[in-house]
Amino acid sequence: MRRGAALVLACLGLLLLAGAPLWPRLATFEGGQRLVHALVAPAGEGVAMPWQPVQLPHTWPPHLGDAERRYRLQFELSEAPREALYLFLPLLSQSAVVALNGAELADTGNRSLPTGITSGVTALVRLPADRLLPGTNTLDVRVAAAGVVRGHLAPPHLGSAEALTPHYRLQLFLLEHLRLMVLAGQLLLVVALLVVWLYRPAEPLFGWLLLMQALSLPLYAGLRADLPGVQEALPYLLMVSTASTFILPIIALLVSGMPVPRALRACVPAVPALGIALALLAPLPARQVMLAFSVPAALAAVWAAVLVAAMGALRGVREAQLLLAPLLLFALALLHDVALVAGWLDGAILLGAYYRLVLMIVIAVLLMRRMGLSLMRLDGANARLRERLAEREAQLARLHAEERREAAERVRSQERQRLTVDLHDGVSGHLASIIALAEREGAPAIERSAREALDDLRAVIHSLDIGDRELAVALAGLRERSARQLKRLGVELDWSTARLPEISGVTPTHALNVLRIVQEALTNAVRHGPATRIAVRGEAHGAAQAAIVVENDGAPFTAGGGGAGLENMRRRARLLGGAMRFEALPRGGARAVLVLPLQLPGQELLPDR
Repeated sequence: MRRGAALVLACLGLLLLAGAPLWPRLATFEGGQRLVHALVAPAGEGVAMPWQPVQLPHTWPPHLGDAERRYRLQFELSEAPREALYLFLPLLSQSAVVALNGAELADTGNRSLPTGITSGVTALVRLPADRLLPGTNTLDVRVAAAGVVRGHLAPPHLGSAEALTPHYRLQLFLLEHLRLMVLAGQLLLVVALLVVWLYRPAEPLFGWLLLMQALSLPLYAGLRADLPGVQEALPYLLMVSTASTFILPIIALLVSGMPVPRALRACVPAVPALGIALALLAPLPARQVMLAFSVPAALAAVWAAVLVAAMGALRGVREAQLLLAPLLLFALALLHDVALVAGWLDGAILLGAYYRLVLMIVIAVLLMRRMGLSLMRLDGANARLRERLAEREAQLARLHAEERREAAERVRSQERQRLTVDLHDGVSGHLASIIALAEREGAPAIERSAREALDDLRAVIHSLDIGDRELAVALAGLRERSARQLKRLGVELDWSTARLPEISGVTPTHALNVLRIVQEALTNAVRHGPATRIAVRGEAHGAAQAAIVVENDGAPFTAGGGGAGLENMRRRARLLGGAMRFEALPRGGARAVLVLPLQLPGQELLPDR
């Protein structure tokens, strides 16, 4: 909705600018006298030229070079006015000298604004009251044409300052101020394009736009045709400017997303160079070479740009659609100007300057649109980069934490390995010596205590070497050590952990707690049973738990019985995230059940006591 309203407003603005030459014709004069009948004669010094009656507006035949015409107009006054009257010349080419009753009053060529050679000018001349006579008054207007535009004089208006000044100001704005505004706007656009091109040299469209605007600047040299040498160099400058018209189809191709042929690129320097070469080498004047060669070539290039833009618009390219209407107006304006210069149309206003302004505005819109789209794409890319950066930072944080955990684990593993070696080579060796001495000296109590200490030490050493998911390995080591001891005591051991589910998150502390619990259950069965058969088995307990069951055929477990040993077993089970249950068997004996989660808690557990 918003885009549609903006598009409608933009189209209305362009149409308003495009219709600028028609604004004065839409205005109506009130309170003035329109002079439409005049006598005209060629201007000549020392030669009396015959006067011929004409009706204004009057346009001279095509003429290459400076030329002048004298117009004589008459108006009647019933009495001498008390205040000055004003003569409004809406349009003439390009300067005029006005005289009233033989006295020269104004010369428009002496004004501060440059008149140029490519379009008409306007004038408002004060007719002093003391120069006006009752009855017939004669106005002599000598009009000069610079050669490009045909000589022209529109019907003058005679009236008061209040009636004529608004029309004069509007005409002055359209014919002279607006042309200077176009020049200022084009200079500003050249600077903006230069900056954009410097920052985006890889974008060919910006470079071609800059080159087109820069090459069209010599067109404004006609504004200072009064300077020495400019008049002679003007045809060559205009031929150089025709290079800008060959850039128009290149821009239309780039905007439409089509490839630019090399031959078209070569035309940009080649056609103006060929025109200049013909002007220098051929016997024809440079102006005729320009009109016969450069102007038709420029027209063909502009209409080729219109065709390319139309093709792009039909393909749905938005920028080609924006460019099509201004290009078409500009091409039609150039046809009008050529027809005007050739004498096929009457008038003194070249429309190309006005529609060039429309084209410049659309080019600025294209630039702003591309910059806006680039900023939008940049914002999107920044958002995606921020998301990816956040993901990478999170990934790096995870990797860093993992690396720290692995580094800490390596340090602990190395410390465990060192401690295991020290215990095995130190304390374990001393206990073995104590057992051997006790056997030699016949001290069974010392031997038994030393063996229990050695078994306990081996359990600790073995648990230190246990990794994750190796609880079954730890239990196997306990089975090996317990089987020999129970066999000496005459206790049958039935051990099976094949059906024990895999338990993860196993640390040496976890393994030691499990081994302590199972070892305490075996010790209790032997010490308090006394049991003759002990069965240890591992199995699943529900869907998410595992159980290690120790059964014996000794004395049944009694509720409320047990001491610190059972409480320690329960405490260790809680540290493992599990539970400990004791129960009596129906046919005698006791059962101890350790229930464990399949994923043991990750926090560091309390040290073994």
